[in-house]
Amino acid sequence: MLASFSIQSTIMYRIALICFSLFLSSFTLFAQGDLFINSRDDDPRKFQENLAPFFHGIASGDPLEDRVIIWTRVTPDIIGGEVEVEWQMAEDVNMKSIVASGLQSTSPDRDYTLKVDVTGLEAGQTYYYTFKYEGKYSQIGKTKTVPVGSVDQLRFGVVSCSNYQAGYFNAYERIAERNDLDAVIHLGDYIYEYADQQRGDENLFEDRPLFPKEELISLDQYRIRYSTYRLDEQLNKMHQQHPIIAVWDDHEAANDAHTNGAQNHNENEGPWIDRKQSAKQAYFEWMPIREQQDGKVYRKIAYGNLMDLIMIDTRLEGRDAQLNDIEDPTLNSATRTILGSEQRQWLFQQMVSSDAQWKVLGNQVVFSEFNIGFAAEYGFGTSYESIESSFLDIWDGYPRERDRVLDLISDNDIDNVVVLTGDAHVSMAFDVSKRPSAYPSFAGVSSDPVDYDAATQDGSVCVEFTTPSISSANFNENTNQLLANGLEFQINKPLPSNGVNPNPHLRYVDLDQHGYYILDVTPERVQADYFYSEVTGIRTTETFASGQFSRNEENRLTNNPAPSIEKEDQDTPAPTGSFMSSTKTVLHNSFEIVGIHPNPVNDVANIQIALETGMDLEISIYDMERKLVKKFVEEQIPPGLFTQTISVDNFPNGNYKVIFRNKGSVLGTGNILVVR
Repeated sequence: MLASFSIQSTIMYRIALICFSLFLSSFTLFAQGDLFINSRDDDPRKFQENLAPFFHGIASGDPLEDRVIIWTRVTPDIIGGEVEVEWQMAEDVNMKSIVASGLQSTSPDRDYTLKVDVTGLEAGQTYYYTFKYEGKYSQIGKTKTVPVGSVDQLRFGVVSCSNYQAGYFNAYERIAERNDLDAVIHLGDYIYEYADQQRGDENLFEDRPLFPKEELISLDQYRIRYSTYRLDEQLNKMHQQHPIIAVWDDHEAANDAHTNGAQNHNENEGPWIDRKQSAKQAYFEWMPIREQQDGKVYRKIAYGNLMDLIMIDTRLEGRDAQLNDIEDPTLNSATRTILGSEQRQWLFQQMVSSDAQWKVLGNQVVFSEFNIGFAAEYGFGTSYESIESSFLDIWDGYPRERDRVLDLISDNDIDNVVVLTGDAHVSMAFDVSKRPSAYPSFAGVSSDPVDYDAATQDGSVCVEFTTPSISSANFNENTNQLLANGLEFQINKPLPSNGVNPNPHLRYVDLDQHGYYILDVTPERVQADYFYSEVTGIRTTETFASGQFSRNEENRLTNNPAPSIEKEDQDTPAPTGSFMSSTKTVLHNSFEIVGIHPNPVNDVANIQIALETGMDLEISIYDMERKLVKKFVEEQIPPGLFTQTISVDNFPNGNYKVIFRNKGSVLGTGNILVVR
C-alpha cells in the first residue's frame, strides 16, 4: 500500500442486505434503529431471496487447459453438520449437454464453502455450471478453459483494490457485461481488514455498513467479511460471468503486511502467525483458487504459445519488513527481498524457460522506480525524504532485488515482459529501466548511470501497467483535487527547480479515476485499455481514457487513442437469476440462518440472520437433554440481513440447539457446539 496517501484497498459493492456484528455480553438482538433496512423492491441492495440457499453466488477460477475450479457457498436450513451439494458442468447455457457432474461435501470446517476442480475438459472452451442442494439450484455460471497451441488473441479484465465503504463496484459490473474475456486477473486487496467506518467515504457509511464491525483478526471475522462482500450483487455478477485468477495483497491480512508482521498489527492482537494463517484460510475458503499443499499462491498459467501468466506473491511469501526510511543504508542491501529466495528462483526459472511470446507477471506493488519526493514542493508531505520514505512498501523498498530481475531480462535477451500491478489506486503505464532518472539521490537508489532516454525510449527492457482502484481512495480523495491535478501534471515533466524529469519513463498517468483496464494480447502487440467509472452511486456507464501498447519485441510503450478491438466471437452470457426451480424460491417462511461463526465456539457465537419481511422473533436455546437454557422475544424486527451475537461464557461444554419462532411456528434452527 502507498502509505503516504493512506491508499487503502478493498471490499465490494452492493450488498444484498447487510449483517451487523457487535460483541455483546448477553444474547440480545440489535436495537431496531441499528439495523440496515432495505425492503424497497427497487433497492439494488435488497436481499436476493430467490438465490436461496446459494445466497453468496457462484464463481470459477484458475483455469487450465483441461480443468477449472468452480466455487459456491451453501446455506443449509440447519447449520452445524456436513452437507452434500450436487454440481454439473455443461457445454451449453441451457445445461442440456452435461460433460461432468458429481457430489461435493462441505461443513462448518470450511464455512460451508466448496470448490470442485472439474477435470477432463477441452482446451479453449466455454462452459456453464450450476450447483444443487435439496432440490434448489444456484445461478448458472460461465467459465472458460485456457487454449493450447497457436493463439490469436487473449483478453483479460485487470482489477485490484475494492474498498466497500469507499464506493460502489460499478467497474465489476461493467466487466461482467463483457462477453469476450478469457479471465479476470485480480491483483489483490479483494477485501479490507479495517473496522466499520474506519476507511472510506463517510457519505456511504450508512448505506454500506461493514460486518463484522471490528477490525479483522480471527478466522471467523475474516469469514464474515468475505460473506459480506460476496453478497454484493455487482461483484457476484463479475464472478458469474468470468473465471478469476487472483492473488492476495496486504489487506486480505493487514495493511503493509510482510512475512513476519504488518503495519496494522500489534502484539495486543495476538501472534502474527495466527492472524496470517486465519487470513490465508479464509482466502482459500472463499476464493476460487487452486490450493497448493504448502499454501503458496505463486503459480504459472500458460495460454498456448501466446502468453505465460506468471502470478507472484510479493506480500506474504518471503517479503522482508519495510524499512520506511529512505536514508537507511540497509535499504540497498543485496540480501533484502520482496520475493524470498525460493520464489525468486522459481520466477527466474519461469522467465528463462518460457517459450511463450509474452511473459506477463501478475504482481501486487509498483515495480518501476517511482520518484515522488519532489511532491514536497507542491504541498504533499513535509520533505523530500519523508515522502520517499512513505513509498517503500513498493519495489523501491527492495531495489537490489528489482535490479536482479531486470538484469535477468537483459542478460538473457528476454523480450516482451509485461508487469501487471495493483495496490497503487492510480493508473500508470511505465517503460521499465534500472535507472530512468537522475533526480533521486539517497541510499536505496542505484548508483548506476541513467540508462533511459525519454525521447527515444532506449533503455526500456519491459513495460508495466498499474490498475486504478475499483473504489479505494485515489490521490484526490486522500488530499484534494487541486493538489492531485498539480501532481498529475508535474509527475513526469522536468521540474522547474532543477530541470530534471523525476519520472521520464512514466508514459501515462491518471491519479483520480476509478476503474480497470482490459489487457488485450495478440502476436503483434499487448495493449492496456483504461476504463473509468464513478463510485459515489450506482452507475451504468463507463468512459474509455487511454490505450497504451507495446509492439512485439519493442519493450516500450506507445499511446493509442482508441481501445483495442473486441473478439469477433462473443460468448453467450450466463443468464441472470437462478437456474430452474430456485428462480421461484423465496426465503423459508421469510427467514434464513445464513451462518454461525465460530462453530465450535468457546466464548461468543455470531449467527447471521436474513429476514425477508419484518416480524416478531422468539429465540430459544436448548441443551442436548432438551432443557431450555434461555428464551426471549424480540418484537418488530425489521427486514434485513444482520449478525446476532450470543455469549456462551456461562454455558457448559456440549451441543446446543437454537430455535427461532414466529407466533409459535418454527422458522429455523441451528446447532452450536461449545468447547473450551
